[in-house]
Amino acid sequence: MIAVFGGGYAAGENSATHPDVLTGDGYVGADQASFQVGDTSYGFRSSVSWTDQAGSWHDNGWPACLPKLQTVINVRFVATTVWAGGIGSSQVVWVDCQGQ
Repeated sequence: MIAVFGGGYAAGENSATHPDVLTGDGYVGADQASFQVGDTSYGFRSSVSWTDQAGSWHDNGWPACLPKLQTVINVRFVATTVWAGGIGSSQVVWVDCQGQ
């Protein structure tokens, strides 16, 4: 029983620290962006961690590959879902501008 618990814990820990990179299309507003992947919408407001075309990490700010007030396609990003009771909010936590 301990081995099963330990294996499950390790698998859960890995997925929690290494979330999937998603690719979606969406719209960028004046100070927010949203992307659609399947039936789920993901978004952020005003600032997010991002990687620029040269591969440099930015802790916050507006991603250079997301021009405001435009439709965007094939945006790579990582998101997390924050739960409050039975309601979840899917929030973008990183945007990848390397391939843009």
